[in-house]
Amino acid sequence: MPKKVILISGGSDGLGKAIAEKLAPDNRVVILSHNVDKLREVARELNCDFVEGELTDYQSLQSAVNQIIEKHHALDVLINNAGIWMEGDLADNDPRKIKEIIDVNTTGTIFLTRAVLPGMRFRKTGQIINIISQDGLCAKKNRSVYHASKWAITGFTKCLLEDLEEDNIKITGIYPGLIKTALFKKNGVERDLSDALDPKEVATLVEYVINLSPDIHLPEISIRNKLNQIKNMDDTNTPAIDLNIDPDMITPDGGTPQTMPQASSSKPPVSTPGLIDITPGSTDTFPGTLSPSGPLNPTSIEPKSVDITPSVEAPGSLPHLSEISPDQTTPTPVNPIVIEDIPSPVPPMAPPTTSIFQSSLPDGNVPETRNPNDSLKFQTQPITQSSPLAEDPDLVKLIK
Repeated sequence: MPKKVILISGGSDGLGKAIAEKLAPDNRVVILSHNVDKLREVARELNCDFVEGELTDYQSLQSAVNQIIEKHHALDVLINNAGIWMEGDLADNDPRKIKEIIDVNTTGTIFLTRAVLPGMRFRKTGQIINIISQDGLCAKKNRSVYHASKWAITGFTKCLLEDLEEDNIKITGIYPGLIKTALFKKNGVERDLSDALDPKEVATLVEYVINLSPDIHLPEISIRNKLNQIKNMDDTNTPAIDLNIDPDMITPDGGTPQTMPQASSSKPPVSTPGLIDITPGSTDTFPGTLSPSGPLNPTSIEPKSVDITPSVEAPGSLPHLSEISPDQTTPTPVNPIVIEDIPSPVPPMAPPTTSIFQSSLPDGNVPETRNPNDSLKFQTQPITQSSPLAEDPDLVKLIK
């Protein structure tokens, strides 16, 4: 594999130096910083090249890139690593320090990227790796300016993914957690680094990304020590919300998801009062009467229809008419009537044995008259064209 020309900003110290040390044996590494003396010392130590450049000055960066291309005839990979730290309440931050943070971390990254783009676009190949931070993904107390500088580069990186796709230039954002470097000590901040990343681990990751096949692209990588707990965006322990909500779940205002009550599909049967369903297989027995003002009232059920299906021996089956006595208010269950055909009209039922009816005497005397108070009369309704029974011979109407 041919050696790649790799430019690393902030390559004379910390993570930048660890990356340069990892890549130098197999590539032509150039480290960039504004401190020439330190650059020269580290370049000699790592057996790599160096170039002076000031991240807050675009002309200085443009000159540094031109020197690299003139000497090495190409620039294959840019690693934007340089950055400085600041924390504290915004009201306590020095305005000059705020400007320096934004100039180095944000503007310097954008400036250096712009300086290398023309050569990469001309050659239709290249790779840009932005070492950002977990602070470019989350929010923590008393870090408003530092986070602003990193969040800006997160957005910058995501936009470059879209802008440079057609130019065959790979863009990768790496978001490391806490690293064992002098970043905090340089700014007078004491920090427990016992659970921090070893810079060599991040350097190994960078090497892996660079050596991937040209057809493979890793746009974003997050890396941290598993013992170093990372909080979510609002720096609280609030769990993330799962939006894969079951369609049967609803969320009332100010409440929690609840199950939508299912509408009952059962409806009370509606039947025509006074009719007997003799359809084979019918299961309707003594349906109640619907109240005009509400649903079925179980206490007001009247036995106005009877199932006399031959195959069903229901307790309420209609008895033989001749076996009904005047003293009975409820028919005595007997064998059901088998109706094969309904003649027209139905003959009158036999009178009860206790009733006194008018009779004709053989001698022609005046017939004896029955006592009207002791009589009980059964009557059937004749079938006519206007009667429902004339349209459906399977229906028999019984009137008390």
